[in-house]
Amino acid sequence: MNASSMHESIRQQHPGTRVEEIPVIDLGEYFANGDSALACAAQQLCDALENIGFFCIVNHCVPQSLIDRTFEQTRRFHDLPHEAKMDIAVNRDNVGFMPTEGELVRTSPYAANDIKADVGEALFVKRDRAAEPLAVENQWPEDLPGFRDTVVEYYNAMERLAQRLLPIYAVALDVEPQYFDAAFASPNNLSILRMAHFPPDPLDHNQFNVGPHTDSSFFTLLPATALPGLELYCQSGNWFLAQPPSGAIIVNAGDMLTRWTNGRFLSTPHRVRSLSGRDRYSIPLFYQPNPEQIIECLPSCRGADRPVPESPISARDYFDWFMQQNFAHASE
Repeated sequence: MNASSMHESIRQQHPGTRVEEIPVIDLGEYFANGDSALACAAQQLCDALENIGFFCIVNHCVPQSLIDRTFEQTRRFHDLPHEAKMDIAVNRDNVGFMPTEGELVRTSPYAANDIKADVGEALFVKRDRAAEPLAVENQWPEDLPGFRDTVVEYYNAMERLAQRLLPIYAVALDVEPQYFDAAFASPNNLSILRMAHFPPDPLDHNQFNVGPHTDSSFFTLLPATALPGLELYCQSGNWFLAQPPSGAIIVNAGDMLTRWTNGRFLSTPHRVRSLSGRDRYSIPLFYQPNPEQIIECLPSCRGADRPVPESPISARDYFDWFMQQNFAHASE
């Protein structure tokens, strides 16, 4: 697969949302009653992803105190001297520190040709502990007590939430509730946590904290923050500001899910502009399948009213292509 054909595929499958509002799904009943509430949650998710590509969840069972502690640890890390962070510079395993301007979005048709590199830095972390050997070893800062323990606790909590959401996605797509379980079962899946810092510096023309893009993931889990910044692209041509409820987690479909569903579930272009004049932090988990998982059109997403499905591709091949296109460390 070459870059030009992949880019054209992205252009065709990411038209933006149909409305300028993100719905809220309350998971309280689903988590309390299980199967009896599954169909209702699945219908809400299906409506959101077919029309918007984003939704917010509340009563998600991830303690707000843990989310708050992780935001604080993110701030502590980014307050370290630049040299200390560069001691764990991001590597080809995509773990470690990425300095500002390390990302330049090239896979989005919604980015201008003269777009500048993003203003923002991030620490990338993968699963850190498992009963079986892990393929990737994280890089951790020295002399930051409590940092690793909090980050691992947060990663594990978000991954558990992601796993609990999989049956909702499956039922929404007319397959059995356990359909996706095996695709994410390996502790060496491609999921990754991005602990980002966006400085209060003003942005130049055609410059963003995160440029217009779609995520590579199956879906992304992003806890809400008090400082606005996330903007979504609508089919009207407008970019609108996401305004999630306090304590919510924003969920959006990524390119892998869009490919799996033959464009039925939207992977909506979005961007980040932090314009408050204050430091802003972000802690999304990009939930992704096992590297060897083949992504191919689901039976429920074929038909005369659907485009011809794209060729099957492994999650690893798609992820590698995405990283090499958009991140300096992956293309070197």
